[in-house]
Amino acid sequence: MPILFFPFLLLSASFAQQGQSLVKPGSFLTPTTNSSWPSPSGLYAFGFYKQGNGYAVGIFLAGLPQKTVVWTAQRDSPPVPADSKLNFTSDGRVVLQSAQGAETLIAGTPEGGASSASMLNSGNFAINNSANQMVWQSFSFPTDTFLPTQNLSHGQVLSSSVSDTNKSTGIFRVLMQEDGWLAMYPVGTPYTLEYGYGGAGISGQKNDVVLQLEDDGHLYLINGAGVIIVNMTDGYPAKDVVYQLTIGFDGILRLYSHDMNQNGDWAVKWSLPSDDICKPKGLCGINGYCVLNDLQVGCKCLPQFESVNKEDRSSGCQRDFIAEGCRSDRYAMEPVPNTVWENNNYSIVTSTTQDNCEEACLRDCNCEAALFKDEVCTKQRLPLRFGRRDQSDSTVALIKVGKYSTPTIDGFLPKESKKEHYRLDILIVGVSLLAFALVVMAISGIAVYRYRVWSYKVISNHGNTALGEDSVDHDLPEEEAILEEWVYQCFESGELGKLVNNEEVDKKQLERMAKVGLWCILDEPSLRPSMKKVLLMLEGTVDIPTPPSPTSFLSTI
Repeated sequence: MPILFFPFLLLSASFAQQGQSLVKPGSFLTPTTNSSWPSPSGLYAFGFYKQGNGYAVGIFLAGLPQKTVVWTAQRDSPPVPADSKLNFTSDGRVVLQSAQGAETLIAGTPEGGASSASMLNSGNFAINNSANQMVWQSFSFPTDTFLPTQNLSHGQVLSSSVSDTNKSTGIFRVLMQEDGWLAMYPVGTPYTLEYGYGGAGISGQKNDVVLQLEDDGHLYLINGAGVIIVNMTDGYPAKDVVYQLTIGFDGILRLYSHDMNQNGDWAVKWSLPSDDICKPKGLCGINGYCVLNDLQVGCKCLPQFESVNKEDRSSGCQRDFIAEGCRSDRYAMEPVPNTVWENNNYSIVTSTTQDNCEEACLRDCNCEAALFKDEVCTKQRLPLRFGRRDQSDSTVALIKVGKYSTPTIDGFLPKESKKEHYRLDILIVGVSLLAFALVVMAISGIAVYRYRVWSYKVISNHGNTALGEDSVDHDLPEEEAILEEWVYQCFESGELGKLVNNEEVDKKQLERMAKVGLWCILDEPSLRPSMKKVLLMLEGTVDIPTPPSPTSFLSTI
């Protein structure tokens, strides 16, 4: 998509004017030719922009080499291919059309009824009816960015993006609450003080408070009576400077400025929260906690945990050791001092010591961690959420770890002990797989034997021994298919005891092994769990979903 450049004198002369360049029904855009509808100033444009291995539709600053995206349509949909088309239909809707003819509404109302559209100099894309009344505008549906002259009122939300280059919905949001507060929360949490991590406002306001940003960077909250109740910035009067307010993928709300007469980057003029970039809760995902490294965010995992995805810190951490039942002598407690977490406890012990707190968790099969502070011990189940280091907080997180696994220092293995740790991991995995294989072989052997006996009895009852020999000695794949079906039927009917001749066994463990086995023998390789996940499922660390029914050989004959 070509970059549109316009003389700076023209830009500065038109910034203060709304201006419009009408788009009439029947107009269309494609990603590779005529890819956008620009504003009269040329600063903003509506249309296709490059996204990943395809294209997305949105609003961006076409007058800047960086082409900063300020609004995205259908932001959680995958990129579209180059043969897509953006149509302004005869009934006044902007729809995205695939090469196969499928349509997705991008802008406008389902019933249509509009006669023109325009990309305004303010960065607002608007659709008007025949009476020149605005019936739809992008300003009413903000994504992660807020522009001058735009209002954020009660019920509207800014949601962060996944990253600077991926505009899909991220894990943080900022909204105007009914009480008039501009508040910030991680996605998926209730709007309560416990989960908020930043905000601005004063008490006693109604739900008519609005966030406003002016052309000079003046950012403030104003109530229904027209009174400014909070000045977040006083403005930065300057010529040919553009501003935008964005909630970053890291959860920080920032006011940016860009001088059109310079070729520099965007500059941060104001931010919230401003005192601690680790405040956004959930920044490091579950079982991880945020630390500051030279004023940059760093994420660390709990002891004996590792990152799920090193490229995405919000993916959190998972165990890198194998849990060994409930025996307290197989575990130890490792402290993570000066960290704060969500307190989602199931049991509280008061007037106790840290040593007693550790012992109480060790002896409790349900306890996987404990938070200790001011003689209070709160027992927790994993995962732990919203962790961050706070040197001013005396909370100590006590984490249950494998006693015979290599100890860690602040969540990382010492270099000199990594080789021993990996050898121990290999030994544990090998022994676990061998045990699992022996159990599966035993169950399979019993099942095959019982199936052959059953087949012989059925055939004998029909008085056809010769045919019975042929039937029993059928091809192995057919026998395996019947065996799989029988095992699934036993699982589905709650009669897994039949697999082991109703002998006394750990029923939960038997069910776990049967479910894992059924997942592992699926015909479709992509559906089978990884070896690491198999081990986690066998140890009970992760839930095992109900396996799908295998295709029965009997249904095909």
